[in-house]
Order: sequence, then structure tokens, then C-alpha cells
Amino acid sequence: MKSRLIYILFGGLLFIVASCQSKNKPSAPIETDKEVSILGSDNDEIVIEEIIEEPSITEDIIVDAMEETNPRNVENKIESSTKSNAPKPLDTKAKDVVETVKKTTSKTVTKPKVTKPETNISTPKPTNTNTKPTKPATDPIIKTDKVKEVIEDKAKETVDTKPEKPIKVDVPIGYPNHKLFDGFLRKYVSNTGNVNYAGIKKNEASLDAYLTTLENTKFNTTWSREDKLAFWINAYNAYTIKLILNSYPVAKITDLHGGKPWDHKWIKLTGKTLSLNNIENDIIRPEFKEPRIHFAVNCAAKSCPPLLNAAYTAGNLDSKLESQTKKFVNNSAFNTLGKSEITISKIFDWYGEDFGDVTSYIARYADTAVKPKAKIKFKEYDWNLNGK
Repeated sequence: MKSRLIYILFGGLLFIVASCQSKNKPSAPIETDKEVSILGSDNDEIVIEEIIEEPSITEDIIVDAMEETNPRNVENKIESSTKSNAPKPLDTKAKDVVETVKKTTSKTVTKPKVTKPETNISTPKPTNTNTKPTKPATDPIIKTDKVKEVIEDKAKETVDTKPEKPIKVDVPIGYPNHKLFDGFLRKYVSNTGNVNYAGIKKNEASLDAYLTTLENTKFNTTWSREDKLAFWINAYNAYTIKLILNSYPVAKITDLHGGKPWDHKWIKLTGKTLSLNNIENDIIRPEFKEPRIHFAVNCAAKSCPPLLNAAYTAGNLDSKLESQTKKFVNNSAFNTLGKSEITISKIFDWYGEDFGDVTSYIARYADTAVKPKAKIKFKEYDWNLNGK
């Protein structure tokens, strides 16, 4: 506050002195080597020395001095100085820092080179015709135009070279050699189904060789329904013969395993241990739903449908099943047919659900006309061995 008052008094005195000089002194020319100096003293007295070279310069100095000592100008200067020293807003400081960092890092820091990972864009051609070629796994981020072209070309090649479907063959891969069993049956079984067990016992190795092929068989996806069904029918018949040979000589199959030989589990097929009942009632019947199989599988008894002296194959399966069914229905040793009454095998009783309407089923194959509502009787079953 004191300094402000001093500036005000100082400016006022300068103004008064200047006014007085302009009135008292003549307007004579002023020497160019004189100057006006303004000095202050301790008792606030002011001494003015002429150092002015020209009148115009003297007036300018006085005006400048007055402007400097003007209270308003003094206040403005004070405010401007305080503003310049005031802290800058946060955003302005942040911008300045960012600009400074950019200038310094641009000179000293260099960006590291980023190398793109290499990718295998080649698509190998499929070597296995049973498997579809897979598309190459590529990262979409690193694809280039060249990579895209290569991928498109490979995709066209895979479309043009699709593996062909495997040609179905009569004998699938891994299929057992039924020719072994076919030759065996022709040698030891008569046309009427009589089995020469005594002769087989002397040459049991020939049957064992066929059973070995069955045990080593693995079902293939190319197998047809006929392939599978022929396999299981032949297996049932071969293992029934082997069951008799294991205890031969024997009078009846029912003399074995406590009268329940069909429940005895001893057959090693498809990685499982099975019984004859497992093959017939758990595999053949529910899976294939073919009633004619009852005239193809043989239980080694005289009342069983005669054992065919040939092996079943996918090629002859349907024709053999049909002929075996017709022969059995019209064979008087097993069935007696009349128009109003029929006396038939117990097989039609035990497995009646497989045949549906039994009378209609018999009439379909019978050489004699059978009325739809004919009376039905069942014959006693002879369990004696079907051979010697």
C-alpha cells in the first residue's frame, strides 16, 4: 500500500514540474547535448537535471513515466504478474507433459520390429481314402492376399479330389472264411441233416480251425445285414456241434450242463463270453427280427429243423432261409397238415410271437391248403441226438 502511494505522489510531482517548466522557460532551442535526469532523495525531494536532447523526447519520457505511475496501470501489472505466476489448469499441464514426452521419446525411443509368426499354409493331400481331408488352420489376423490365394487353390483341389466311397465287396475285410465250414458240413452232414459226430471227433481240428476264425473276427462297418446274420447262424450251428463233441459220446444234448446246455457261457466272440441262448435270443432274434432263422439254427436234436449241409453266406442267405422254411413246414416228420386241423412242431409254440398268426404263417408255406381257423395241436419234442 505504501509503495502504491509513493508511485502516485511521484507521478503527480513530475506532472507539476513539467507544467511549470513549460510556462516559465522561453521556447528557445535546447542544446542537443543536455539530458534530463530524475532523481529521488530520502526526504522525497525531487531534483530534475536537464538531459533532454529534444523537446519531443522530454515529453515522451514524461508521458511514459506518468503511464508507469498511473494507478490503474500499476494494478493491471500486478494482476497480470499474479496471473502469470498462478498454477496452470490440470488439462493444460497434462498437454504440456504429453508434448514434452513426445518430443523426447521421438528422439530416443524406437519402436521394436514385430515379426509375424510363420504359418504352414500347405494342405497335405489325404493318404487314406476313407477319411476326409481337413482344412488348414490359419489365423485370420496374419492372412495376406498371397495366403488367401493359396488357400483358395488348395480348397479347389480338395473339392476336386474327394475320396470315393469304398466299393462294397462280397467278402468284407476281416470276414471269417465260411468256406472252411462249408467244406466241413458237406463232408460230415447228410442231405437230410444227419450229423456224423463220430467222424468229426476223429478230425475235430477241422472244426476248431473254423471256430478260430470266428473268434478272431471283428465286425467291419462295411458288413451288411446279411453278412452279420449269416455270421451268427453259422456260429450258433458250429458251436452246437462243438458242444456235443466236448462230451461225446452223448445221447441227448439235454444231458449236458444240468439239462440247460443253452445257458452255459463258454463261447468267445466279439470280445464277450456268450452262451447259445445269448446268440439266439439276445442277438439274432431282437436285432434281425427274422422268424425264418428258427429253421436254420440247429439244436442237435431229432425234432430240430435239419442242419443244412452248407454254410450260410450273405449271397445265399435269403434263398436258403426260404427253402429251409418250406422244407420244414411240409416235412411230415415235423408237421402234419390238414384243412381243418394241423399238428405242428413245438417251435411254433415256443417262438409264437416271432411268427404272428401261426396258422397264416403255416398256410403261406404249406403245399396243402390250410383253413385260417384250423385247429392247432403241437407234437412232442424228441431231444435225442440228430446223428451218430
